[in-house]
Amino acid sequence: RLKEAQNINKSLSALGDVIAAAANKAGHIPYRNSKLTHVLQDSLGQDSKTLMIVQSSPLTKDIGESICSLTFAARARTVELGQAKKHTGIRA
Repeated sequence: RLKEAQNINKSLSALGDVIAAAANKAGHIPYRNSKLTHVLQDSLGQDSKTLMIVQSSPLTKDIGESICSLTFAARARTVELGQAKKHTGIRA
């Protein structure tokens, strides 16, 4: 379980890096830093609309995890990639 949690945290950290780079309009966005961001690259690009749902727990024992989740969501909320574009054709 520890190894799984470490891998999840690493992927979420990479997703946070991508979000931060997009928010700062960086010249390079590190999509290839994890499998998660690499797979989501088309969904996180300028031509996409992205919805993020964050789950938090009402239990006191989970407060640290909930605060981390909500902080991440607050960071993600500030990102504005531009207006999504409608694609009418099929991309190859």
